[in-house]
Amino acid sequence: MDVARPPYGSLEFPSTTNRARYSRMAAAGTAMRIAPGVYVVGSQLPPAETGRHHLLAVVAHVLPGGVLCGRSALTGGLPNDGRLYVAAPPGARKAPLRMPGVTVEPVVGPGPLPGDLQMPHGLWLSGTARKLVENIDVRGRRPRHRAGTEVTEDHVDSIARTGGAGAIERVLRELDVIAGSFDPQAVDAVRSRLVAVLGTATGVVRLRRLRARLTGAPFDASRIDSLRRVVAELQDIAPQPLLGGDESRQRWLAFYEAYFSNFIEGTEFDLDEARAIAINGAEAVERPADAHDVAATYRLATDAVDRCRVPADGGELIELLRDRHALLMAARPERRPGMFKERLNFAGGYQFVEPALVPGTLTAGFDVLAEIVDPLRRAVAMMVLVTEVHPFDDGNGRVARLAANAELTRGGQVRLIIPTVYRNNYLSGLTAVSLGRPGATRSLWSILEFAQRWTAAVDWGDYDDTRAQLTGCHAFLDARYAESQAVRLELPSHRPDTPPPFST
Repeated sequence: MDVARPPYGSLEFPSTTNRARYSRMAAAGTAMRIAPGVYVVGSQLPPAETGRHHLLAVVAHVLPGGVLCGRSALTGGLPNDGRLYVAAPPGARKAPLRMPGVTVEPVVGPGPLPGDLQMPHGLWLSGTARKLVENIDVRGRRPRHRAGTEVTEDHVDSIARTGGAGAIERVLRELDVIAGSFDPQAVDAVRSRLVAVLGTATGVVRLRRLRARLTGAPFDASRIDSLRRVVAELQDIAPQPLLGGDESRQRWLAFYEAYFSNFIEGTEFDLDEARAIAINGAEAVERPADAHDVAATYRLATDAVDRCRVPADGGELIELLRDRHALLMAARPERRPGMFKERLNFAGGYQFVEPALVPGTLTAGFDVLAEIVDPLRRAVAMMVLVTEVHPFDDGNGRVARLAANAELTRGGQVRLIIPTVYRNNYLSGLTAVSLGRPGATRSLWSILEFAQRWTAAVDWGDYDDTRAQLTGCHAFLDARYAESQAVRLELPSHRPDTPPPFST
């Protein structure tokens, strides 16, 4: 395997002068044509996975500044039934773009509007009011990119359930700003449903259900109070953003992220064996479920859409956590993949949120997080929320770290990795927050902020070079052994200008 290249290869767009060379490379098997005029060189993944990794970059090349809209906006920018819908202005490409496993469908519509969310590669995702307008039924035959009135009403229901009257009012204000860019009939249909939820109009389908949601689902009040304290304390800490930087330095970051995220949970493989499982699809005959855990975590960490997919409301948070858990635990049916726990779970005698209160606590917790803007603050708060709820029978730590890292990637910052030697620091920080110890929030911030600084300092560009760096940093050492020898995680020696690591 050529470790100089990332396993998903490099995306290249031939010019008229060298197009024939890329055709010959494709014929020889050294390049892969994933769309007309679009090639990937050196991919070691199947075409569908290769295309999925490069999807947004290809869309940005074909439809620059496009807005992921309609049905695709409801899924956070993920393809729906193999299709990704992108709003593009008149004059842009109109024909579908077929790629392995997905078809990009251009939709005539406005460019970015107030409330839309920025995505990687200069793309956008429809904001809350816009996606409601784009999906509700209007006169005539429903176009494929619209999900329909029933689905739209379910999303109004979700907004009301997770954010109450305040969230509905914010969406109404957003709707007023963008109204002139859409069909007045669709705008009025959405407005009537939002206004009805506030009790100032009647006659809307499911109105009783929507208004009932304003009371909210039952939740763990003590956990929400604790989360509010954590968020308030995080807001007092000055952030020091670490931007993603050169992609060539991050080619193997996702693999090591998946490797360590599983290793610290007890799914232990030799590094080369884990590489064969995650990159080459090798099977571990005696440990198929463990092998799937590693491969699934790697898939989620490399997926171009999912790795930066963050929820817009509490309902989306629930769906996103379930989706990731379903993939992670697919080889462990006894762990009920994608399903919330039905029994209490504990860690060292500490009880997590009761099963009946899981959905309500997640949605109420998301509302508490809504005021945070800084990506690392959001990542820390999201990790605390998912950890405290512990919504699943197993896999909660991996799901929490994926959710936190998605916040960082969406914000353009470096993801954070918790290496084996740093496991006890990480767990002790979370435990201190759970127990409400004085200074626990600042301590956890320092632990995770150093993990991010350490991740940024490592050059992840080459598999073997990275392995040598991590060995020099003591990253692979057992945490208990390291503590007994007074050894701690260190920054790479090639970055002497970086401040010394935090020590607990």
